[in-house]
Amino acid sequence: MHVPAATFLPRLIELAPAPLYLVGGSVRDLLQGSGSIRDIDLLMPAGSEDAARRFADAIGGSFFFLDEERKITRVVKRADAEALQFDFTNFEGPDLRADLARRDFTMNAMAVDLRELLAAGSLAGIIDPFGGRDDVRRRLIRATHPAVLDQDPLRLLRAVRFAAALGFTIEATTAGEIRARSALITKPAPERIREELFLTLSEEGAGRYLLLLDSLGLLEALLPELRPLRGFTPGRHHVYDILTHSIRTADYVDAAGEQLLRQVPQHADALRLHLAEPLEHLVPRKAALRFACLLHDVAKAETCSRDEGGDVHFYGHDQLGADRAAEICRRFRLSRAAESVIERLVRHHMRPLGLSAPNGPSRRALYRYCRDLKDALPESIVLSLADAQATSEAMPAEGFTDTRQTASVILDFYYGRFLKVEEKPFITGDDLIAEGMQPGPRFREILEDFRTQQAEGALRDRDEALRRLQERSRT
Repeated sequence: MHVPAATFLPRLIELAPAPLYLVGGSVRDLLQGSGSIRDIDLLMPAGSEDAARRFADAIGGSFFFLDEERKITRVVKRADAEALQFDFTNFEGPDLRADLARRDFTMNAMAVDLRELLAAGSLAGIIDPFGGRDDVRRRLIRATHPAVLDQDPLRLLRAVRFAAALGFTIEATTAGEIRARSALITKPAPERIREELFLTLSEEGAGRYLLLLDSLGLLEALLPELRPLRGFTPGRHHVYDILTHSIRTADYVDAAGEQLLRQVPQHADALRLHLAEPLEHLVPRKAALRFACLLHDVAKAETCSRDEGGDVHFYGHDQLGADRAAEICRRFRLSRAAESVIERLVRHHMRPLGLSAPNGPSRRALYRYCRDLKDALPESIVLSLADAQATSEAMPAEGFTDTRQTASVILDFYYGRFLKVEEKPFITGDDLIAEGMQPGPRFREILEDFRTQQAEGALRDRDEALRRLQERSRT
């Protein structure tokens, strides 16, 4: 059972002076028929911070400032194991219309008196000076005025994020205004850009919104490293340029993930939980995976070469691309955990092809692959399948390496052996120290060797591993 935030609003009107408005996205969501809004935006002429503090005390919520200078506050109430959020602001301008005029899009520039709303139980008294209600009905994202895009260039990216989250279309004139200002998108703080970008990448079907970003001129502005890939169509197996291939790979993540869930039903629950896991605030693993898909061939243009027979090669593009990806992650101020996952996915994205030998990969090769990918192993399989689907659109069947069966083998090994070895290795560093060994490169090599043997099944149990360790230490 979900507890809507609106449940607590009658208590608020007892505590706050009039007028008190429900505003912005809350009104938009009500117009769309949402009956369980969990984020409420509230607006008052002045003194909203005092009302918010009283409200927090009354409902047992937490109060804090989002922007102390502008007196923007938030109250969070835990209910039904989820967080309900109430954001309070004061008028920015002399009156309500002036405040609504400074907002980004018409769908967010509406208000309704909270007391009237609760008394009437309807949105009949909606205040809508810019035609937002009609735009919500038509599912359009339209700027209240072009100047709002200059006032905060992050709104250029936010328009795409809203399109992805709501399934709306950016109105043509607004799209043109965004395109004309695309170079401004790098002006906001990197953390703000990262938040909007990864919220977009978190949505199902995010690949098509990467195409939208590209059509608006925002993709290259955010990722100038992709510019050499536009129009770069090397070799006979590339119908699309490498930039389009990279976007299509990101787009195939959803289909590849669903295919993998059907292919390995015994691991489906673990995979779903893993891909939904957050790497940091607002960056789930699946969004990081889509970002890695976008970057996986980022170094192809600079590593392109032809042999004497005219065949095209990209030697080292995975290694150089991983270095580029890590630099990009740092530019967006991603956490070290997110950067590490994305860097590993790009660095090792060619490995599944090498494991797709006719007789299947050896356990040693499987272990080394799992060891190098670690917690990013499941994403690497999805990336491989998505990359393959984007490639098979153009490549003749005889030139295409199908990695689907290999994906099943890798995941069986990962969940069935590798994670168990990681959780409970037969030999630990303490065992080596007990045998008189000192930590160092050789120390790590011995530990790695025993883990490899355990994963291969060459050691039956800890007792056998200890006997072999003792034999080794005597030689």
